[in-house]
Amino acid sequence: MNRTDHVIIFMAWGKKYVDEVMSCIENSMLPDCDIVLITDKVTDVEEERLNVVRVDFKLSGLARKAELLDYIPKGYKSYLFLDSDTIVISDISAGFEKAELHGIAMSPAPHYSLDWFWGFDEVMKSEGVKTSGQLQYNTGVIFFLLNTETVEVFRKWFLLAEKYSHICENDQPYFSLAMEECDFNPYTLSIGYNYRGFGDAISGVVRIWHSHDKMPEDINNLECGWPPRRVVEGKMHHTKVNKGRWYLDPPAWLK
Repeated sequence: MNRTDHVIIFMAWGKKYVDEVMSCIENSMLPDCDIVLITDKVTDVEEERLNVVRVDFKLSGLARKAELLDYIPKGYKSYLFLDSDTIVISDISAGFEKAELHGIAMSPAPHYSLDWFWGFDEVMKSEGVKTSGQLQYNTGVIFFLLNTETVEVFRKWFLLAEKYSHICENDQPYFSLAMEECDFNPYTLSIGYNYRGFGDAISGVVRIWHSHDKMPEDINNLECGWPPRRVVEGKMHHTKVNKGRWYLDPPAWLK
């Protein structure tokens, strides 16, 4: 394994999702760094194309992401975890820089309140955490470094996902809850670092596309980053201005 300051880590198993990882690598503007895939013991991988770590997962489904700490290669200055359905399309150096200053840098999941996520309030109440509309972060893109504080968050992430797997098998809310319980405040990146194509307003450049929908070719074709635009079901929708006010024209299926 070559050693650089940074490493990008994927976690995927099964041909479909490993193929997505390979597509991300082939189609992304990735920085010059090592790339690691954490996978199971049986999935076929072209191992000469990247560094493969094979493990016996303890959890199932998406909750496996909460095991990340056990398999992270040590010795790098900072790290980036990416979901398999991402494409890096612009400079992401600020993500590493903010992680090195704050420990963790990631984008919010603007559609999800933590305590209203598929009954996750039950988990929060069991943990003695007040349900007060806390922000949920998206775990598809996580810039981080390994220090005492972040390791505590990652350990708590796994413990929560393991303890409450009977309630929720999605890893994402457990990461936000882990930061809540550890009193950890990450650097919050704009959604341009983790754009899902769910119709959220984009002001400025999209840096990481995170969706199974096809990315619009003109997603960053803009003269000015404001007023905003958005993507719904793989199609770009631009701002309209009326009497000095801007609004985003709804897609046809909403009219």
